[in-house]
Amino acid sequence: MTFFLFLLSAYLTTIYGATHVDLKRLNQNLMSNYSKHLRPTFNLSQPTELDVIFHVSSIKEFEEKTSRFSMFGVFMIYWHDFQLEWNPDDYGGIVSTVFPQSSLWKPDLLLLNPYEKVEPAGFDDLKIIVNYNGSVYWSPANVYEVTCPADVTYYPFDQQTCPLYFGVYMYTIFDVTLKPLSSGITTIYYFPNSVWHLVNVSSSIHPSLDTEILILTIVLQRRSMFQVINTIVPFSMLGLLNIMVFLLPAESGERVGFSVTILLAIAVFMTIVADTLPGTSEPSFPRLCYLLIAELFINTLVTISTILLLRLHHKPKQQTIPTWLQYLICFCFKTKNKTQPIEEDIQGISNEDNFIIKTIVPKVQETKTDKGVRKDSDLNGDDTINGKCPICRGKKYVCNESSWQTLASFLDIFFFLLFLVFFVSCKVVAYFVYI
Repeated sequence: MTFFLFLLSAYLTTIYGATHVDLKRLNQNLMSNYSKHLRPTFNLSQPTELDVIFHVSSIKEFEEKTSRFSMFGVFMIYWHDFQLEWNPDDYGGIVSTVFPQSSLWKPDLLLLNPYEKVEPAGFDDLKIIVNYNGSVYWSPANVYEVTCPADVTYYPFDQQTCPLYFGVYMYTIFDVTLKPLSSGITTIYYFPNSVWHLVNVSSSIHPSLDTEILILTIVLQRRSMFQVINTIVPFSMLGLLNIMVFLLPAESGERVGFSVTILLAIAVFMTIVADTLPGTSEPSFPRLCYLLIAELFINTLVTISTILLLRLHHKPKQQTIPTWLQYLICFCFKTKNKTQPIEEDIQGISNEDNFIIKTIVPKVQETKTDKGVRKDSDLNGDDTINGKCPICRGKKYVCNESSWQTLASFLDIFFFLLFLVFFVSCKVVAYFVYI
């Protein structure tokens, strides 16, 4: 027990017995014959090995239009310097000390794909920790801005992959080698970003000519809820609202104004989306733009159809409907008719669901003769009967006064269902494209 206490006392005395004088003497002795311009390897036939790990701290921003990606991160680099070894017992038990990075050899780690300018890692006042066994620890922190072409194919559900390339300047693979620790990159100290979700990080060493390049890959996923709520949902609601123009009564006089107003609103939304996307078509073109163009095309057709239907609705009543439109009316619009045919010309026509039309029915006139009473027919009569469509048995029919309005009402329903199918189909296709 006494021996154990003696060892503990000696250990504590060795560690905590150092003074400022010991530290000053240590630094002076280490720097007396030290040269920061010489690579810290005793056997120059062997490369200096750098153990590297990168901590991602935060994502600053990612601008798609300028392809600029910026983030804050911290390097932790370890290597061995045989010139910085000492015996702790000779300096009051000091096991580590610090030096300004400008006074020691350090690797010139440069960012090889910068956005604007090339800067060496760290700054002059940054400290380097040195242990008694010659191990050196350097931790430069910086905001790294790189060029990262944006892939907005699936915007706003896009995923961006941004690589950062680092290399040791002016040293070959025979002088300095890079060795990532563990995965080479961690997110232990990462602070989440409100726009981007950090999906994955990875590192790799890529030999290039006679040097090594450290590649740090950052994978980001856009948080799309803001764009969905503020762009896609309103755009879809406007498209659906424009289709409802066919249910608006033609007599209201607001159809064209309603349709054109929504069309302009859609064009404004397209401008807003275009402002947030790169102005080029490479490396990809947003599929959202195709969706918006399809919506704009559909709503343009809706506006054109609305104008044409209003022309049909306000056709002169005395103008005859073309035969092909009469086929369409008789085939698609049938109303209950319980009146039996009263002339021989239309005998045999069943009393089914018929469309009410007007035909020329001869008026019967009585003329007295010597042989009795003779019945003549007036071919210019205008009595109205109920029969089938004009294609039935070749009879001579013309539409009644409300036929143009009825035709316009039928086409309103037809176009409403047609464009509704287009609208739903477009959304289903877009869902499978994005998913």
